[in-house]
Amino acid sequence: MRRAALVVVAAAALTAAARAADRPPVVIVPGAPGSELIDTATGKRVWPSAKLMMTRDGNDLLALPLNDPAGTSIVAGPLLRKVHVGGLTFKIHAYDGLEKSLRELGYHEGDWEHPKGDAEYFYFPYDWRQSIETSGRRFFRELTAFYARCPEHTPAAVVLGHSLGGLLARYALMYGDTPLGLEGPLPPVDWAGARMIATVFLVATPNEGTFVSLKSLEQGIFHRGRYGAFSPQTLFTFPAVFDMIPKRLAPLVDDHGKPLAINLEEPAGWERAGWSILDPRARSSIPYEDRRTHLARELSRHARLWEALDQLAGTPNPAALYVVAGWSKSVQRSALVSDGRHGATVRFGSPPTTRASLKPLLFEPGDAMVPVSSPAAESSSHDPAGSLCFTRVVRSRRVHQDLLSSPEMLAALNDVLK
Repeated sequence: MRRAALVVVAAAALTAAARAADRPPVVIVPGAPGSELIDTATGKRVWPSAKLMMTRDGNDLLALPLNDPAGTSIVAGPLLRKVHVGGLTFKIHAYDGLEKSLRELGYHEGDWEHPKGDAEYFYFPYDWRQSIETSGRRFFRELTAFYARCPEHTPAAVVLGHSLGGLLARYALMYGDTPLGLEGPLPPVDWAGARMIATVFLVATPNEGTFVSLKSLEQGIFHRGRYGAFSPQTLFTFPAVFDMIPKRLAPLVDDHGKPLAINLEEPAGWERAGWSILDPRARSSIPYEDRRTHLARELSRHARLWEALDQLAGTPNPAALYVVAGWSKSVQRSALVSDGRHGATVRFGSPPTTRASLKPLLFEPGDAMVPVSSPAAESSSHDPAGSLCFTRVVRSRRVHQDLLSSPEMLAALNDVLK
């Protein structure tokens, strides 16, 4: 009897092991700024750093060289899980629900350098300042090396791309390590990443961009009086911020809601509105002509990237795509621009109650960071030969940072992994 019981237990263990070996790795690509940044010259963490944020112009240390964004000593560190302020530690809880759900499904966090192929999940930290092309190509290269270390016959991965991370996943899936170039015909979509990526979850991913990127370039992020997180000048050096500018912009409006003939797809429009550090009044250590040259280059690169992400292949997309989008919060759609004695003034925020009719022009439903129409790519044809033909779209009332652990996201993931 005892021997029979041991045989049953052993058989169950072998069945469980076989089932685990058949289960795909889950690779989580966080959004911005979800990875720590480390200065390799000093070995110190420079993001997040309360000390730098409380030092006058301290976070300008994170600015990238305009002509060589990759030529920086600051690189991605581990996943951002804690923020230290003074003697206090604040934990990041965005992944708690996701990790709990994965553990309930029999998964455990693996070692990226030593994968075992037994129902593991991994995080892919990256430098969220760099362009989608740069980081997407790196993701493909790292994923290729990862699979070379995996046991033979490891299934293609389920990739969870949060916000900016979803755009990296799309690029890696479509183009692999192929560069787009600056001009001429785009490289063809060859689904280079499909041998390693079976399923992609685009969670709060700005598949059509977000106006919040333009707002941050104008206002900065948690920045006031040369203190705080990111100044407009620092953000102006981040290719990723330009990458997330909407590919179709709603018009800027005046105080009466009248559309303005200001085209932010061209440097002249930025100059007319005095947007970001293209305002001659803006404080900047970058010479004005260098600012204008850099802006023209970034806007051209931005247009080419979106053209590439919209490009169709000669064959259907072999990966399954799921979308998780939030819709319960307002997201900036456009801005008010007023002319005054000292030039144009850009204003965000809710209009006064006397001009409540302006609100639909300035805001739209979303997750507080990305409008719901963007992850769902509502203007797309969703052609099967593109990277926007979705297997399923689910909507959640959770805000941007919480969507990875939202009930709707976890239920859809459970359907894929069970």
